[in-house]
Amino acid sequence: MNNITQRLITGIFFVGIIISAVVWNQFSFIALFSLITVLCIREYQQIIESRLSSSDGWKKAYKFINTTFALMIIGVVFLVAAKIIPMVYMSVVAAFPLAWFIIEMYTKAPTPFTNTVFNAMGLFYLAVPLSSASFLVFRGGGYEYKYLLSILFFAWANDSWAYLIGKYFGKTKLFERISPKKTWEGFIGGFVFTILFAFLAHWIMPLIGQKEVSLIHYIAMAIITSILSTYGDLAESMIKRNLQIKDSGNALPGHGGFLDRFDGLLFALPANTLYITIFAL
Repeated sequence: MNNITQRLITGIFFVGIIISAVVWNQFSFIALFSLITVLCIREYQQIIESRLSSSDGWKKAYKFINTTFALMIIGVVFLVAAKIIPMVYMSVVAAFPLAWFIIEMYTKAPTPFTNTVFNAMGLFYLAVPLSSASFLVFRGGGYEYKYLLSILFFAWANDSWAYLIGKYFGKTKLFERISPKKTWEGFIGGFVFTILFAFLAHWIMPLIGQKEVSLIHYIAMAIITSILSTYGDLAESMIKRNLQIKDSGNALPGHGGFLDRFDGLLFALPANTLYITIFAL
């Protein structure tokens, strides 16, 4: 089985599960994003493990603690976005990364600040951006998935078409120092097809019972997603190059790990949340 066929089969299964969970209801949504966060945090902790200076026992504890912290962040933001608890509880989110300073006072590690930075970054880099999805689905007093589902489609379109066009037509390197395989041709191809998906989203969402939104906003979200998904991909490439690893994992045949699949959304979700909030959509 060649790589493109493997990517396609895995992608169809992967996309089907995500769409089903997002569309079903708010409980399947939060279950999905909690699972995604746990899987991404576990991969992240795995790739930084060799850089941590603590004992093996503490390294195992780090995984459990950061997974718990990440789930707490996801949970708090969900409850705030759903207006179950007041906005003031958002301040609790900052406590979890800061808690690593206190934890490291007890590990007796030779480089406690390095450990703190690596562990806290997992929360800033993964849990906080993924948690912003809750503000996308609770708009107008109820659960609506049109923004989140559209952004997911835009991210998938950008990633898939950038890969295909870059693979067959790419010649001009986009950012060779960080990601040698990415090309301007791939980026432009992904960008154009993402814009086309904005027209598709604008047409489909009212047909499936979602409130109509101006086409200009879908186009704006598509542009934001295309550009920032690319930066998110490059950011993960920078991390992997720095840590000298090829993929964050191998859980998804043809796609690498969960971090490899959600790296673009880590940048695109918060940016789109800000856009939607600013324009009070």
